[in-house]
Amino acid sequence: MRLIIKNKWISLKGSSFVKDEKGNDVMQVEGKFWTFTRKKYIKDLEGNVIYIVRNKFWKFIHYQAYIMDKNENVISHVVRKAFSFHDHYDLDSPYGKIVFRGNILGYDYHIYLNDKEVGHVGRHFSLRDSFVLDLQDGLDEKFFVALLIAMDNITDEMNESASS
Repeated sequence: MRLIIKNKWISLKGSSFVKDEKGNDVMQVEGKFWTFTRKKYIKDLEGNVIYIVRNKFWKFIHYQAYIMDKNENVISHVVRKAFSFHDHYDLDSPYGKIVFRGNILGYDYHIYLNDKEVGHVGRHFSLRDSFVLDLQDGLDEKFFVALLIAMDNITDEMNESASS
C-alpha cells in the first residue's frame, strides 16, 4: 500500500492531506492554530478523529511525541535522541516494537516492526513537506500516518531549536 502525505500550500495550522497512489483522499491531518506541542489530529474523511499527535512539552536528552487515541489516551510515544550520529526513531506500539532507520540526511527511512522490514518512507524536497509511505498490506496505515506526523513534528522542532 502506498500513501502520499503532503502539507497544504497555505495552512496556518500545519494541516496536511493524505492520498492513495491514485490521488484519492483517504485521510486528513488538521493542526491547531497555535500550540507549544504541535498538536495535530488525524481524521477520516467525515472529520472523525482517529489519532491525536503532539510533542512532549519538556525535553532533555530525547525529543518525544505522543500518539493518542481519540479520547487522548496515550497509546504510543515516538522517541529520537537529541544527540545521535544515526537518524532513527524508536517506539513501542500496540503492534510491537517499531523502528524507523534513516540515512545520514534523514530523508529516507526503512520501517521495521519487531525486527522485520515492513515498509519505507521517502521524503521529497519541495516547497512544502511531502512524504511517500509504502507499507506491507495488512498493517494499520492510519497508525503509521500518525507515526509519520509525529516524526515530522519532532524534525520540525529539532530544526527550529537548531536555528534559534
